[in-house]
Amino acid sequence: MIPIGTIEVWQAALAKWAEIARNIPDLEPALAVQQRMLRILLDTAEQLELDAAQIPPLDSDAVLGKWIRGVPAFRNEVTPIPPRLKDALPALCRVLVDSGAGEAVEHVRNALAKREIDADSLLRVSLARNEKAIRTSALHMGLSPDLVWLVGELGSSPLAHHLQQRLLSRDDLARALKDWDRGYCPCCGSWPAFIEVVNGSRLLRCSFCAASWQLTSQRCVYCGNAGSDFVTAAPDVSRKNRRIELCGSCASYTKVIEVTEPAPFPLLAIEDLASVDLDHGAMTREYGRPKLFDLDAIAPRSSSSGTSGDCA
Repeated sequence: MIPIGTIEVWQAALAKWAEIARNIPDLEPALAVQQRMLRILLDTAEQLELDAAQIPPLDSDAVLGKWIRGVPAFRNEVTPIPPRLKDALPALCRVLVDSGAGEAVEHVRNALAKREIDADSLLRVSLARNEKAIRTSALHMGLSPDLVWLVGELGSSPLAHHLQQRLLSRDDLARALKDWDRGYCPCCGSWPAFIEVVNGSRLLRCSFCAASWQLTSQRCVYCGNAGSDFVTAAPDVSRKNRRIELCGSCASYTKVIEVTEPAPFPLLAIEDLASVDLDHGAMTREYGRPKLFDLDAIAPRSSSSGTSGDCA
């Protein structure tokens, strides 16, 4: 996998965008927005490496204990928010404003500038995947919950990736990861954006922190169904290397894409956009993607972690 924050990553991204623009001209406006977004995220991720000493590592024994219980590594952890991360939020809002989101994003940006939204809290709560708290706070302030969640998720994703890279670089945790046989991410608890098939291996790729993991069997990522109503389809029969797995039990779908090598952070977003036809193919069949996995059911939020409150 190509290291983040390098010229090689950016060149790979530019090549991929050019390919998508040739094949799907209608996506050019979305590609232009994504290019600006990913440049901000790559720069932020690179800067985070300079702040690594300020971000304490997670305790390996604690993580191993969580994994045995099915709890993601970041759950109820207190992680300092580097100032560089907060600095990215206005830039992300600016891109959204220019993309046509307009007045609704301006309200979010103004709330951040006036500190009506506390940037530190927003990023921390987003890192904890506490969508309910963010949505509740946004509604209370008369802001768009979806936009506040989006800004928080984009802004915190470089830190989430940084943490999972440090975590999974440890030999003991890398070995233990093989026993994680759940559809949600072992690091942050998010669902996968899609499954990458690399040399026959099926890698679930986290939509948030970009972690990779595998299931021991081919089944529905969300509910575990492997029955006759769990099927694989190729919307375009001429491109069977790009498929969707459809679950008749929970009415959810997962994209499956054959690749030569795993996509680095944050280039998963490019592959996700490039495969929008697969999303369309699934949704026209009335399949969808579920909300975030409810981790409160297996590991209630700890008040001491600072992730149970709002972002105001």
